[in-house]
Amino acid sequence: MDKGINITINQYISLIKKNHKGIKRAILFGSYAKNNERLDSDIDIALIFDKLNDSDKFDLQVQLMLLASQIDSRIEPHPISKKDFNSNSPFIIEIKRTGIEIKS
Repeated sequence: MDKGINITINQYISLIKKNHKGIKRAILFGSYAKNNERLDSDIDIALIFDKLNDSDKFDLQVQLMLLASQIDSRIEPHPISKKDFNSNSPFIIEIKRTGIEIKS
């Protein structure tokens, strides 16, 4: 992964942790994780929260997008509950198969 992208992601995760308690994991996935990004690629980040209700997910998504815009407009946050992350949906399987855990 490009060093600049790594710094950008870590800045974003730090900002999230200051503003939102309960985040358990952050996983880069998609084109940046696979090293086949293009100039117009999003930086897809799965954000696993311990407790996340479906009714709260939209509001959280908006808040995470606002935080992302402070760091890099290419960041595309994907909030996921811990329960949903343990499912076998194709989306989750892809994140687990190709994702890179972000340690910060």
